[in-house]
Amino acid sequence: MRSKRFIPDTTTNNQRERAYEEHMRKLYENNLDDPEATLFYALSILSTADARDKSYSHQYKAAGLLNWVRAAHPTHPGGLHYLIHAYDFPGLAHLALSSAKTYAAAAPDSAHAQHMPSHIFTRLGLWELSLSSNHDSTKSAADYTEDAHLPGYYDQGIHAMDYLMYAMLQTARDDEARALLDRSNNIEKAHHEMFAVAFTYAALPARFALERRQWDEASKLTLGHSEFPWQNFKWAPSAHFFARGLGAARSGKIDQARQEIAALKDIQASLPDTTIPYLRDQVQVQIDAIKSWVLLSEGKTKKALKLARITAEREDGVDKHPVTPGEVLPARELYADMLLEAGEYTKALEQYRIVLRNSPNRLNALIGAAQAAAEVGDVELSQSYEQIIRTQTASGNRPTIKLGGA
Repeated sequence: MRSKRFIPDTTTNNQRERAYEEHMRKLYENNLDDPEATLFYALSILSTADARDKSYSHQYKAAGLLNWVRAAHPTHPGGLHYLIHAYDFPGLAHLALSSAKTYAAAAPDSAHAQHMPSHIFTRLGLWELSLSSNHDSTKSAADYTEDAHLPGYYDQGIHAMDYLMYAMLQTARDDEARALLDRSNNIEKAHHEMFAVAFTYAALPARFALERRQWDEASKLTLGHSEFPWQNFKWAPSAHFFARGLGAARSGKIDQARQEIAALKDIQASLPDTTIPYLRDQVQVQIDAIKSWVLLSEGKTKKALKLARITAEREDGVDKHPVTPGEVLPARELYADMLLEAGEYTKALEQYRIVLRNSPNRLNALIGAAQAAAEVGDVELSQSYEQIIRTQTASGNRPTIKLGGA
């Protein structure tokens, strides 16, 4: 029997997703009482959402379907899971808080189910809940790795480590974050070697240095896990080169900063045409963020601030990828930092407040806002930020946090 000649699919991923959505719509309309048909149709709607659409029309449409499922089946894991994805956006996350609190209990043995609520907890700045969620997830992943005799550490546990690191650093639990980084570095092999693992391996050391504002340390980072197939995940190492470049630019190593920019441009050139907008735009954001700090170091303050502002607007134009709890350092926060250094305190305060509106309780934005408020003479506002910082870092150990009333 002759086999059929293989004919490659020349349609784009977006075209395939839209075709799938249309098939799911028909399935749903022919099975209006079937929660599973409803769930898969809702998920297909989320897959075709435009990352630049700030009306969130697809997300609201999907959520309407998912809320119908939840009303009939309050603990359905799929309904809870997809609702978290539907509302995982600034201004929407509070709508999924109840689902997030319910989901982990609905699937207590699933590492990913334990982790998923932290998407919402992170969006809302609920760090203690995020810590608990991801500690449970990494424990479940470790147990599953052992019980199932996997050939490597379960990938969902590695993914959860990035969210865990983020929450640790927002609460200044630096010793715990360092231990987590060591734990990640000691993982010999992941099961499976996927995009989320690649991103976590690159992001953890970058976050650990940058969130602590250890610029020289960031400039000296090395990309770990040399055995990992980095060539299969072109975009992921960008976090590493961004950390090195920003660290170099902010510690006076301008030649090195330019070398890291060149490395990011090489990554940018290697990305396939099918790369989603967030990933492609993020590399350009990283390049321009480093460039802006190079300009500032050269005394070109006006040009530096202009580029930093444009960079922040570019990053804000596309919602983050679900793989990450947040950018390694938000471009708008970097713009606010630059305004603060330039003595433009009123503008800096305005920018920090924008960061905090979209990313509540981000520690460095809180610290910057407190300092900027003090500089403009708003003592009451500065003290209110400082009180949030003290409460948020009560269990932390970061000696570099200096508050006015301390």
